[in-house]
Amino acid sequence: MELFSQFYDILLIVMTFLGVIVFIVLQFVTPAYGMTFNNRWGVSIRSNLGWFIMECPVFFTMLLLYFISFVLEVKPFNVVTCVMFVFFEFHYFQRSFIFPLLMKGQSKMPISIIIVGAIFNTFNAIMQGGWLFFFNPENTYQVSWFWSPQFIIGTTIFLIGMYINIYSDRVIRALRSDVTDNNYYIPYGWTFRRTSSANYFGEILEWIGFAILTWSVAGAVFVLWSFANIVPRSRAVYERYTQFFGNEFTSLKRYKIFPFIY
Repeated sequence: MELFSQFYDILLIVMTFLGVIVFIVLQFVTPAYGMTFNNRWGVSIRSNLGWFIMECPVFFTMLLLYFISFVLEVKPFNVVTCVMFVFFEFHYFQRSFIFPLLMKGQSKMPISIIIVGAIFNTFNAIMQGGWLFFFNPENTYQVSWFWSPQFIIGTTIFLIGMYINIYSDRVIRALRSDVTDNNYYIPYGWTFRRTSSANYFGEILEWIGFAILTWSVAGAVFVLWSFANIVPRSRAVYERYTQFFGNEFTSLKRYKIFPFIY
């Protein structure tokens, strides 16, 4: 356990540093998937299979850490961390097993991006699971945590973000007529009134909420990574919409991801 503790502390530091590096790199490099797909990133596979392979490691790693903590009796059962665990796993169950099945079109995703994403997701599960099941200080998450400002505010933001994320993805999917439709369309609706990437905005809200409701360094590092990855992605999507639709899109005067900010 001491070795795992040392590894965990180093992991948080390294992931923080890498998050900053990724944000800088993504100002100049656009990952090739979805609207920005091209063939320069190597061999590709169907996007729905790619999303499953990329996202499921975090679901199963988190589950494994919970099981190991239970078997080794690292900490007694804690209803608060169990609820946090359910929040986290619900997101990734939807992202790993439901979202890929609902996808329309026959878009592709490079295997290189899938591998990088799967590696990050695994380490992120270790960060979040390590905190919840192994390293949070004794008596941190008492039942009274449920009515603490952190939990109430964080859970509210998390659930709002999840709803925006799932609803916005549904709006985007509905634009395509069937599974053979590979075209892109301008999404409309209340979540897209002020931003062109409402789904990404919802996802960032989710993890800001999770960081607040857990009040943890691990959660904060995940927010950093979400920001580093998603904000540059939203800019690339905005530029692609502009390229595809020109004045029809720019006349809508939408922000890239954060309404009234960016």
